[in-house]
Amino acid sequence: MIEIKDKFNGSLLGTLVGDALGMPVEGHSHHIIKSQYKRVCQMMEARLGKGTYTDDTEMMIATAESLIACRGFNGTHMAQCFLNNFHLERGYGAGTIKALSLIKSGTAWDQAGEMVFDGGSFGNGAAMRISPIGVFYFDNYKTLRTMATKASLITHAHLLGKEGAILQAYAISLAMQLKAQDTFDAFHFLHNLVNFLLPEASVYTEKLEIIGKLLTMSKNPNLETIINQLGNDSSAPNSVPTAIYCFLSHPHSFEDALVYAVGLGGDTDTIAAMTGAISGAYHGKNTIPKQWLGDLENGEKGRDYIEQLAIRLWELKTQTR
Repeated sequence: MIEIKDKFNGSLLGTLVGDALGMPVEGHSHHIIKSQYKRVCQMMEARLGKGTYTDDTEMMIATAESLIACRGFNGTHMAQCFLNNFHLERGYGAGTIKALSLIKSGTAWDQAGEMVFDGGSFGNGAAMRISPIGVFYFDNYKTLRTMATKASLITHAHLLGKEGAILQAYAISLAMQLKAQDTFDAFHFLHNLVNFLLPEASVYTEKLEIIGKLLTMSKNPNLETIINQLGNDSSAPNSVPTAIYCFLSHPHSFEDALVYAVGLGGDTDTIAAMTGAISGAYHGKNTIPKQWLGDLENGEKGRDYIEQLAIRLWELKTQTR
């Protein structure tokens, strides 16, 4: 039986692994990826080097650091952690840069996100970093929704941005509670997700219903079908459900789920990072290919540091339960 500690590790490291695996082909179409690489199944050289991560993982690190330091969510502290970890070369989106700039200038953490674009961003920037919230509050759904909402609000205040982060966090929490085994009920998983959504976020309900139909197809749908029906861009509605599908269509293999996610093209680093967070929460750290782990960057805030954060989060969880 996989220990809960291993699942904490799996989800945070899964975010890093998916991010690093997908980054070298970010923005490429699935046609280009297939023609040039056939399958991306190993870490490749990228703009920051082989096995390096993007803003997805950097913001996930900040989220975990803040939860640990404050023994739970604190908006002011988490926003400051985002600023403390901010390195533009990691590839931050324009909306997040603007929100963090506003906070640095004195705007309150729970107001800056509302000042980005018109009504807030509905990009996947909140969902991509949410794994520490998902694992830490995995056994309390009401608190998980509240904390995921607040954590999202710092940079992504639009309903669809927040609900995308909530959906991703809840998918992680469900995976945390399941035993990785041969019998996996994807439809029960989907049913729980649908029931957790707000009625106003109907686009996610529709996407989850599409996933159910895709999973019932006698033949595996081609990539064009998945992209057309679920999406593969950087908006939360067109990426969070896609990551959930990548996991549900490959529930028995962490490696297969991530290779599939990257193969879809588009926002490959983030979709793979979110897939890795869910699959890692289900399978635990020990199913992540050792070669992938060995190729990850491991400097001051690299692989070992992230694993330490996961263990400290788990230790804090055992103290506060």
